[in-house]
Amino acid sequence: MGWAAAGLRRRVGHRGSALLFLAFVDFVYCYRLLFPSHDDQNGAWLSFLAGILPLWVWGALWGGVGLVCLSQASQRRDSIAFASAIGIKVLWASLSLASGLLGDVEVWFINAVIWTAFAGFVGIIASWPEPHPGWKERAWTPPSGQP
Repeated sequence: MGWAAAGLRRRVGHRGSALLFLAFVDFVYCYRLLFPSHDDQNGAWLSFLAGILPLWVWGALWGGVGLVCLSQASQRRDSIAFASAIGIKVLWASLSLASGLLGDVEVWFINAVIWTAFAGFVGIIASWPEPHPGWKERAWTPPSGQP
């Protein structure tokens, strides 16, 4: 499995690997919004969102961002994907804040903090340049038998 991940990272690079991860997260969240569980449908958070726009629209938005991230993962110019990934997370943090101030969502601050931090982390990754082609990745741990 490690060789497959290493081969993929060589083809798409570190930034592309990050975009593939972000696409996965976006697709999972898209699925949650398109096919909410019965408990989620009756929850305050999704009810708040559905009061603004239908859940399928929110799901399509997350899916669209996932497609942008997926499509630019192998591109050298990936700024649109990173901007989209940051934007959706800032939007979600803002909606979380609004749900606490205007709606009946009790734990809004947890969503707001998580999505704000995630957007900031994606911003940090977006600012990193791709390592030069001869760069050798270090192992996480030293080889066995060495301190």
